[in-house]
Amino acid sequence: MMKKFVKELRIVAGLVAESASFAFFSIKSDKLRTFLSLFGVTVGIFSIVAVFCAVDSLKANIMEGVRSFGSEVVYIDRFPMSRQEDGERLQWWDYLQRPEVSEEDFEYVARNASLSETVVYMSIGSGHVSYGRRKCSNTCLLVTTDGLEDVLGISIDEGRNFTSVEARGGSSVVVLGYEVAQELFGDQYPVGHRIRVRGSSATVVGVLGKQGESLASVVDTDNAVILPLQYGKTVLASSWGAGMMLAAPGQNVPRQEFLDELRLLMRSCRRLTPSEEDNFSVNEMTMLLDMLDDVFAGISRAGWIIGAFSLLIGGFGIANIMFVSVQERIGQTGIQRALGARRYVILVQFLVEAIILSLAGGLIGILLVFFVSIPVNALSGSFTVTVSVGNAVAGMAISMVIGLLSGIIPAWKAALLDPVRAISA
Repeated sequence: MMKKFVKELRIVAGLVAESASFAFFSIKSDKLRTFLSLFGVTVGIFSIVAVFCAVDSLKANIMEGVRSFGSEVVYIDRFPMSRQEDGERLQWWDYLQRPEVSEEDFEYVARNASLSETVVYMSIGSGHVSYGRRKCSNTCLLVTTDGLEDVLGISIDEGRNFTSVEARGGSSVVVLGYEVAQELFGDQYPVGHRIRVRGSSATVVGVLGKQGESLASVVDTDNAVILPLQYGKTVLASSWGAGMMLAAPGQNVPRQEFLDELRLLMRSCRRLTPSEEDNFSVNEMTMLLDMLDDVFAGISRAGWIIGAFSLLIGGFGIANIMFVSVQERIGQTGIQRALGARRYVILVQFLVEAIILSLAGGLIGILLVFFVSIPVNALSGSFTVTVSVGNAVAGMAISMVIGLLSGIIPAWKAALLDPVRAISA
């Protein structure tokens, strides 16, 4: 039994080697025809693998942003991250009728939340920041209570954060983001110096560590200036906007209990009856990821559609090569059949040849994705496109299927040839 298996294995290995030699001969015999035939497979695999890599890279970048800015953090806001709440689709005018998240809401929740480690209130504005002749235009002004660094997981590199007394007392102190500090002070130590924020003078008490860019970050803290709440309200004045509440759970707190407590506290603060719906949204970063899954699915479908047309053209090209190959080797095939070669031997021989041709096109497509990703990564900065092993294997698998489908009819035609007519042809 083992001897028979080894014999069959040798036959198959010989067929694969012979088919590979025939495939390389077909490639060399008519280079223009081969190029035009493999071009479709190359473009198709390039399109599909490029989309796979782009989607995976986007997901990885967003997940990194979620991790760096606290995947456990909950955002209580007027508007939801998701288009649906409790399975019911709401319209924008429904959200506009909701009251804004106020400081009173924050004070009540922060005072009564037993499952939250930190609760902060935050509002975002913009304005010019300057030190001497150096100036940062349209800088993000992050007005908040103390404890933001604990919620978002950001660190103070130099100096300190402002205290709760400074936040509530209206002290004119600020914490600079990394890039803002570099722009205003360069190599100079910024802590203790006074800068102007929208015309108001403030003392720099700290500088944040470099956080880096992310597609999923709530705010780019590297290019932000953090102001205590009461002082920030006077700086923004008439442009003071709506705020939001951020809450981080305590250690080992069950997720659902944490969310339920925040929701119940907000309903209690706003005196909503059991029959009334929530007039606020308790948002999680996972909601954003779920919403983006639909976007990623659409991008993937577009890549498949573009690639499918190219693969269809490439499949017809490979089938054309195989039909020509069958016709050119019809006499040789007849001799093989006359010497006792079975039909499956002829079938496998031509199928392997078609698959090798298709794999060659697929390999070129994957290599093109790799070479294109090099300048893209160099120009994009923090966003990195990576050709993963999984995507490369998927591309080669698709190439193999295309080769199999393209070569099945020519190979079957060759296997059904009558030996006598084939030799005399």
